[in-house]
Amino acid sequence: MTTTFSPGFSRELVDLDGVAIVQQLQSQGFETYFVGGCVRDLLLNRRPKDFDVATDARPEELKRVFGRRCRIIGRRFRLAHVHVGSQIYELATFRGLPGDQEMATDDSGFVVRANTFGTAYEDAKSRDFTVNGLFYDPVSNKIIDHVGGLGDVQRRLLKTIGDADQRLREDPVRLLRAIKFAARLGFTIEQPILDAAAAAAPLIATCPAARVAEELYRMSESGHARAAWEWMQKLGVLDALLPEIAASFGGRGALPPDVLDWLGQVDRLTAAHGTLPREATFALIAWPFIQNELDRRSDLAKLSWGRFALDGVKELAVRLSVPIRHRYSLAGMADVIKRLRQLPARRPMPGHLRAYGVPLALTAQRMSFLLTGEGREAYDLWATELERLGLWAAPFEPRQDDDEGGGDRGDRGDRGGRGDRKEQGESRNPPTRSQARHAPEQATPGRMAAQRAAPADFATTTEPTFIDEPPHDERAIEDDDSTEAGPADGEGAADPATRKRRRRRRKRPGAPASEVSEP
Repeated sequence: MTTTFSPGFSRELVDLDGVAIVQQLQSQGFETYFVGGCVRDLLLNRRPKDFDVATDARPEELKRVFGRRCRIIGRRFRLAHVHVGSQIYELATFRGLPGDQEMATDDSGFVVRANTFGTAYEDAKSRDFTVNGLFYDPVSNKIIDHVGGLGDVQRRLLKTIGDADQRLREDPVRLLRAIKFAARLGFTIEQPILDAAAAAAPLIATCPAARVAEELYRMSESGHARAAWEWMQKLGVLDALLPEIAASFGGRGALPPDVLDWLGQVDRLTAAHGTLPREATFALIAWPFIQNELDRRSDLAKLSWGRFALDGVKELAVRLSVPIRHRYSLAGMADVIKRLRQLPARRPMPGHLRAYGVPLALTAQRMSFLLTGEGREAYDLWATELERLGLWAAPFEPRQDDDEGGGDRGDRGDRGGRGDRKEQGESRNPPTRSQARHAPEQATPGRMAAQRAAPADFATTTEPTFIDEPPHDERAIEDDDSTEAGPADGEGAADPATRKRRRRRRKRPGAPASEVSEP
């Protein structure tokens, strides 16, 4: 049964650029709405992170309407990305019913392609959960409910549209999304989903690694990582998807209380600083597993903790396509933690303080002494030395606002791997050597790639000069009389050495001597 009603949320939560996209499509005769997580979050009085749009316009028609601002992506689900300034809006054509889509040839029931288009009603019926099946027309300020999602939002109940077992077989990643919503929004998962989880959990490993990793990152960086991982072990996802971690802690997905407390500290960091960089999220989430394996070794003094960490997560990281820089963030952090814990009273040398993993290692050290009370002296010593050198002891920016984002994209709209989130404001990390070259005014004092003062006659140039980039490379000098005024010919235009150098540059290889012009 379809119902239409006026929402009670503030219109200030609605994105105006998204409204303009809806208006532009409606003005050309297309049925267009906001859809999915953004509508759910608006009803919960949360500011959505993004606004997805559903319409009866086909991808080619969207390309015609928005022109160069529009890019068609996807193979399994064809979508349009419309660029408005720095923002990207995801537009999807209404899909047909699940039974009309192309299924896998085996008995898994997995949907391999869903480019059969349909109506708004069929599109709502093809979505994953009732709370994500709501449409909102910002022009008329009406919400259209084809699936009973409004009541489930009010009851904070997570329920599939249709048979739970079949919907999870169509797309097993929906089980991860259910865990994410239950943890982040405090929703209750209905019993049919819990009953179907045991059969769906092993199928998650057959889904594209980018989509699986994206959902794991999202639930771990949401500020509710502890609740999400508790749901994962409860539903058997930890054993099926991350067997290395489950086996390290005794199997059966039983995470020890100290690991859950550590995840609570990650949530505390997220609440204090906003969403963490993904390399930091990966390193901090993986550290309890690495620490547990290190505790079983007897050769810790001779062991390279960084190499041990890389080897420990290698199989998992390759399977989930974790970026290499994320793995090396973990390795750098492990090497510094070894020095912090084995030489806690030794004053660090300046070179140690500029190591790649210092900020993350000090963050982990602080989390550790907040939980156990041990390691405070080493942390204070290193933090004091960093402050003395003008460096920062933490890799995160303070939170810029208190609005909690929402609006996760529906399972049909996941792009399978966002880039790392860009932090606002000036970075607190000490600049890299490359950054020091291109922004020397922000370079940390004492860095090897220091800036050399430019000559006075180069004061107006935009490119600075550096020690490793000589400003007057004789091999590259060219005579250009049109850009620099000089004395008249025959009146000391240049000294003999300069004239000889110019002749050498002007003479082309193999050219006759008659073609060489004198200055």
